[in-house]
Amino acid sequence: MLKQKLGFIFIFLLSFTAFSGCVLRTLTIDSKPPGATVYLDNTPIGETPVTVPFTYYGTRKITLEKTDADGKLIYERKIVYEKLSLPVYQIFPLDFFSEIVLPVDIKDEHFFTYQLVPLNLPPTVEIQKNVLKNAEELREKFETELAR
Repeated sequence: MLKQKLGFIFIFLLSFTAFSGCVLRTLTIDSKPPGATVYLDNTPIGETPVTVPFTYYGTRKITLEKTDADGKLIYERKIVYEKLSLPVYQIFPLDFFSEIVLPVDIKDEHFFTYQLVPLNLPPTVEIQKNVLKNAEELREKFETELAR
């Protein structure tokens, strides 16, 4: 009799795992223009638009940068911190039912879209003039220090 009860309990618990659902968490990041490299918490995850699964809620660091074929930035690097909020069904003790008991898959999708700003670099000639000017100032400062 005891073996039958234990067998029934075992089958009952096994049926929970066989027919249980889960929560599918995804994070989708897009940019305008598309094709920017995305880093999630400093780890590269792909080019926009990109969708990745995640496990933990909280604040995530998202970095986007768009480069040309030579690897030079053509849009300003964008760094944002986004908070992925915990849905109600993931709060203890409700999470037990949403993760294990309910026989359905729950989708928790987060979407973020960012507008990238073109990088406004001064002309190369102007950059060279500034470098030479800074070098000359440094040289004069060094020479005055040596003269003392």
